[in-house]
Amino acid sequence: MRARAALRLLSTLCLVAGIALLLSPVAWVAYTAGAVGPAQTAALAAWEEAARSPGQGAAEIRPPSGLVLSIPRLNLRRFVPEGATAAHLRQYGVGRITWTALPDAPGIVGIGGHRTTYGAPFFRLDRLQPGDVILLDYGGRRYEYAVAGAQVVRPEQVEILQGPAGMRGIALVTCTPAYSAAYRLVVLGALRGVTAAVASR
Repeated sequence: MRARAALRLLSTLCLVAGIALLLSPVAWVAYTAGAVGPAQTAALAAWEEAARSPGQGAAEIRPPSGLVLSIPRLNLRRFVPEGATAAHLRQYGVGRITWTALPDAPGIVGIGGHRTTYGAPFFRLDRLQPGDVILLDYGGRRYEYAVAGAQVVRPEQVEILQGPAGMRGIALVTCTPAYSAAYRLVVLGALRGVTAAVASR
């Protein structure tokens, strides 16, 4: 009788431990998403306020340093800070790889982003198709890129972020497959046009 009770207790403990193990990734994703949300909201609000309030003189409202990324197909809009360090990615979910080009210069703008944690901004990056639009708002201008294709590379294959001389493009980088950091998915786009940036309402 005592052995049966001990066995029942052990079975219950194993079941609880199994459920906890299964739910822990979901809990971690939810926790990290909650950590990114307020930072993204505040940064985008500051950006929008600065865009709507030009010419304030000494009291001019200054947006945070970075740019705004929009991908209509994914219904995604994120503030992208300067830097794709671990700290930047934990705070914002995305970041500009600082040794890559800025939108207003020749070269490729490299943006790294989390796929499954910290808001998972690039979770559906693999759904982008050739011709899809990627928008960057930077320095009062909107840069429109068209997706040209995607490649899967090893983490050390950074040469993919160096385009031919004079080329202007974008590369969105995230881990692949989902829930693994074994490889990098890189979505590449080519600059299609530049217009005046319009603040979102």
